[in-house]
Amino acid sequence: MITIQEIKEKFVALSATDQTMLLDELLLEHELQGKVLDSAYEQLAIKRQKKPCPHCHSVKVYKRGRQKGVQMYQCNTCSKWYSETTGTPLYDIKLKNKWQSYLSCMEQGMPIKKIAKELGISIQTSFDWRQKILSSLGQFVPEQLSGTVECDELELALSNKGERGLGRKPRKRGSDHQRNSTEQKVTTVQVLTAVSRSGEKYLKAVESKRLSKDQIAKALDGKLADGTVLITDKHPSYKAYAKAKPTIKHRALLTKTHVDPKDKSVHLQRVNNTHSQLRKFLSPFNGVSTK
Repeated sequence: MITIQEIKEKFVALSATDQTMLLDELLLEHELQGKVLDSAYEQLAIKRQKKPCPHCHSVKVYKRGRQKGVQMYQCNTCSKWYSETTGTPLYDIKLKNKWQSYLSCMEQGMPIKKIAKELGISIQTSFDWRQKILSSLGQFVPEQLSGTVECDELELALSNKGERGLGRKPRKRGSDHQRNSTEQKVTTVQVLTAVSRSGEKYLKAVESKRLSKDQIAKALDGKLADGTVLITDKHPSYKAYAKAKPTIKHRALLTKTHVDPKDKSVHLQRVNNTHSQLRKFLSPFNGVSTK
């Protein structure tokens, strides 16, 4: 019988192209057997013996059998039924063998229609699955950032893609937005980004030509722990915000210097890298609806 070590040795001997093809085939076989979701269900079951009610958050619940292999519950407090996967992207997924492939396509930045064609599913299913995934990302947003936190904003064009009745003349191209235009309507979106040195990230989109103190306060409300060192550029709105927050320490530097010459630990390299990754991710979509 061939051993795992022998398999590894044979795999390493293959070319990079053959290795990729083999991994893709093995992944497909894995998906067709339904093992990906089965493993996810098992992890959910191990994580919590009884899932609290997602409707009233009561822990007084009891099991009510299984439907299609998924554990069902009923709440003693509100009497509502729910499943182990309620509130997760796995809820009500019927085409289980295509779920992992969909995640791979989405990670590559493929649009909804292209994914639908690639996997042989309807455009509506492709759209619904994307919404399930996006709506679940909120649970990964950190409640608070602490330690040293870099903060800056990324400016993007306000996109009304897919909307009717714009109330303005259409742009000839996506880059035709002007921050300081004479129009009264906002044409830009500021993505306020806070990144801690430990790697936790918080992003909040704000429709604005220029960030104000109140907008920063609203976006960061409760997100910075007491004693946090906040590093920003010398935008006056950040200075005004920090002045109103005596529990945090504010350090500012000129944007063009990148690093404070007096203290090399004061920089915005992490948040700038996050902005670079975001721009790179959004680029293939040729414009993403702001909503």
